[in-house]
Amino acid sequence: MISWALVYVGLAVVAPLCALAQHLWPADDATPRAFERSRGVDWAYWLITPLGTGLLTRAATLGAAAVVAFALGWSFHDANDLLEVFHARSPIAGWPIAAQFVLALVLADFVSYWSHRLRHHARFFPLHAVHHSAEKLDWLAAARLHPLDDLADNVAVTLPVLVLGFDPRIFLALGPLLILHTLYLHASVRLSLGPLRFVIASPDFHRWHHAVELEAQGANFGGVFSIWDVLFGTFRMPSERATRFGVVGPDALPESLGAQLITPLKRLARQPDSASRAS
Repeated sequence: MISWALVYVGLAVVAPLCALAQHLWPADDATPRAFERSRGVDWAYWLITPLGTGLLTRAATLGAAAVVAFALGWSFHDANDLLEVFHARSPIAGWPIAAQFVLALVLADFVSYWSHRLRHHARFFPLHAVHHSAEKLDWLAAARLHPLDDLADNVAVTLPVLVLGFDPRIFLALGPLLILHTLYLHASVRLSLGPLRFVIASPDFHRWHHAVELEAQGANFGGVFSIWDVLFGTFRMPSERATRFGVVGPDALPESLGAQLITPLKRLARQPDSASRAS
C-alpha cells in the first residue's frame, strides 16, 4: 500500500513538470488541457489504475509466486517472508542494488514489450482498446487502462522480478516507477532523442504507437526501451509527427467510464478467432 501511495506523491511532482514541458515544447498546436470537462474520464482512471488495479496486481503477483514457492517446497510466513525466500536463494542476491535494478528494468521492459504486442492481438485488443481510446493524448491519458488489461500486463512484468530473486525493494518500487514513467512517455511534447531514439523510448516514439494512421499500426511497443522494436522489426518513426489518436472502426469505445469498463468484456465474450490487429 505504501509503495502505491508513492504513485500519488510522484504524480504531484511529475505531472506539473510534464504540463510545463507541454506548454514550453508542445507536440502540436492542439496540446490537451488537463482540466477540461471532457478529461473527467482520464482523472477517474488515475484513481482506478494505481490504487485499485495496483493493489490487485500486488495480490495476484504474490499469489502466483506463492504457488511457485509451494511447488518448490519452500515455506514462508507472510508476504515479506515470501519476497525474502526468493531473494535469499537467488544468484544475484549479492549484487549491488543498482546493478540489480538495471537488470530488473531491462528484464521487465523486455517482458512488457511482448505482453504489449500480445495485447494488440485481435482476441485481446478489446481490453487494450481502452488505453488507445484517448483522442487527446498527453500525460493525463497515461493511466487510461482497463483493469483486466492492466492486471494481466503488470503480473507478467513483475512476477519474473519476484521469482528470480531481485532485491525486494526493487519489486516493491518497480510498478510505481513504471507508471510514473508513462507520464513522460505520453506527454504531448516534441522529444525524439535524436540517435538515442533507437534505444530509449520517447514521447514522439510512443505517439506514433497511438496514432490512427495505417503505417502506425503494429509499431512501437517498447515502454522504456525502443531497442526491442528495432530488434524485432516493429520500430516506426516517420519524419512527420503523429497528430490523430484514438480507436476507429469496430473497436471504438464510447467516452464514458462505465461503457469503457463494460463494453470490452461484452466484446470479449462474443469475439471469434480473427487475425492479429497489430502484430
